[in-house]
Parts: sequence; structure tokens; C-alpha cells
Amino acid sequence: MPSKLKISRETSKRLDYLSNKLGLRRNIICRLAIGRSLAEKESVRNIKPTDSSGYEFNRYTLTGEYDEIFKALVIQHENKKLSDNEYFSKYLRNHLERGINLLYEEYERVNSPVEFLVNLSTMGLKQNNFII
Repeated sequence: MPSKLKISRETSKRLDYLSNKLGLRRNIICRLAIGRSLAEKESVRNIKPTDSSGYEFNRYTLTGEYDEIFKALVIQHENKKLSDNEYFSKYLRNHLERGINLLYEEYERVNSPVEFLVNLSTMGLKQNNFII
């Protein structure tokens, strides 16, 4: 069972930027990023990170006691059975890469921690046609 993964240097820089702007720890932003990536319909199967010279994360730091839930969400999103190695080393990493980059782009558009978090919290409601 893989216990560590590394993200790219550029994604690590973006993670630091978000952490500083939002006042949140990196592992919290990583969890938000995974969720944000899972909200996209497209698979992360073909994402090829540019390098692995950025931050290294322990599995427990990223998923905590909810690792099986994260795994189930990734499997459902990909609509295929995944080995534990594929899930963590490839798919979770790719969701993390895509999610951090999406969050970074979304923050850059609004440049306000409050507006960013409000937009993020209402995104799922809007996608599911709930009125806010």
C-alpha cells in the first residue's frame, strides 16, 4: 500500500499561494482540491504531471481516517476498478494536481478569500440546480 505521493513544483507553489491567501493549512486545501477536481466530469486518467519535485505528502495527511471514502469517490468518478496503488499513486495525485490548479485559477479571478470560499461552497448547489 503506497503511503506517500509527490506533486509537481508548480502545483506546490500554487498550494503555498492559496495557503497564504486563505490562511488554511496545506492539507485542508488539498482536501478541497480533491473535492473540486471530483466535481469535474472529465477523468484525470491522462493527466501527466510535469515533475514530482514538489511537496511530498503522507497518505494519512491527505485522506486521514476517510481514505476509504476518498478511494470510493475516485473509483466512482473514474467508473473503473482501481488497485490501491493506482488509486493513490496516480488517480488521487492527478486529482490533487488538477484540483489545486483549478482552485488557484478560481482564486485569481476573484482575489478575495471570502468571495472565493463562498463561490466554492455554493458550486455544488449550483451544479445540482439548488436555488441559493
